[in-house]
Amino acid sequence: MIVGLTGGIGSGKSTVLTLFHQLGIPIVISDEITRQLLTPEQPIFKIVVKHFGSQILNKDGSLHRTKLRSLIFKSIDERRFLETLLHPLVKAEILAKFSILPPNSYGVVEIPLLIEANFQDAVNRILVIDCSEELQIQRATQRDKTSLNEIKAILNSQATRAERLSFADDVIDNNADLASLKAKIIALNQYYKELSSQITK
Repeated sequence: MIVGLTGGIGSGKSTVLTLFHQLGIPIVISDEITRQLLTPEQPIFKIVVKHFGSQILNKDGSLHRTKLRSLIFKSIDERRFLETLLHPLVKAEILAKFSILPPNSYGVVEIPLLIEANFQDAVNRILVIDCSEELQIQRATQRDKTSLNEIKAILNSQATRAERLSFADDVIDNNADLASLKAKIIALNQYYKELSSQITK
């Protein structure tokens, strides 16, 4: 069973994924797959550079991710261009990584844009990490040292809380402290183990 973990910027996805990992659950991070696809030795890298130009490169020829992110969040068309290239490859890699899961077990994949990218068919359940927009902005600003305007632009480019929650099979409210979050993950882990044990191949 594959659980797709998603949520808006600053909602606490990475913390939740770490907690699952500490419980011994196999995890995959979609952003790491994307980073690997956008290294100079990958065929798609040349397509991206040809489209966006050398302005997205560091002096050593590697991708300047901050500059690329800034460009795609300023333009819907540019973001869609990149997503159209990357999403099929990322989805295929996620399925490949979880194809070796033991029977009657589960794994968790973090996909920030699961809803926006229509990755629903790559997972069996959708787990949404939810918190208030005010807390999202606070956490993202502290973590990324990003301007408020850029954080808001990212929020505006993502699905709304209501849209995300409408797709959820499970929801974790992450408005409280870490101890509360840990307790919720422990309970959810037991639930997922029970669910996955009932799956027949």
